[in-house]
Amino acid sequence: MAEDPVPDLEESKESSSNELIPIGVKILEVILAVFAIGLIVDPFNSFHRIGNKTLMKLDDVGIIYVPIAGYILINMIIIVGYLMGDRIPKKTAVLFPAVGAFLFVVAGSVIVHNWRKFRGNYVDVSNNATFASKQYMDMLISGAVFVFIDAAVFALDVYITHQYL
Repeated sequence: MAEDPVPDLEESKESSSNELIPIGVKILEVILAVFAIGLIVDPFNSFHRIGNKTLMKLDDVGIIYVPIAGYILINMIIIVGYLMGDRIPKKTAVLFPAVGAFLFVVAGSVIVHNWRKFRGNYVDVSNNATFASKQYMDMLISGAVFVFIDAAVFALDVYITHQYL
């Protein structure tokens, strides 16, 4: 009994805080993704209700929604798993945010592409009732900004996971 080493309190605090950093980043990723999807849902729904032939393709909507909603789900499962005491292997923990960063850059690029397309071609001068709302256009580009910020956080997550796990 007397020979058992006493754990150093400083080391246990440091290792505990190192484990919390990747989970904190996951929580930030979820928050940013929720903001992004909250900003783009209304504009995309309203563009289909105007009654004119829409310029947005269903493929674009899928490319945007699938990564954002999918990574909300994936990160929530990782967070809940962490709270239950489960640990993810390092390679898998690095692979998820690396793929997420790529997919979020693609989704953000498609949002910006659609924003430019709506902004340039959607206004009909002869009938001023068929143009995209400035508020919806602002919400769409703001959603793209959140998606790009989330992609940067995913890239940061790759670095942090590689360093601390």
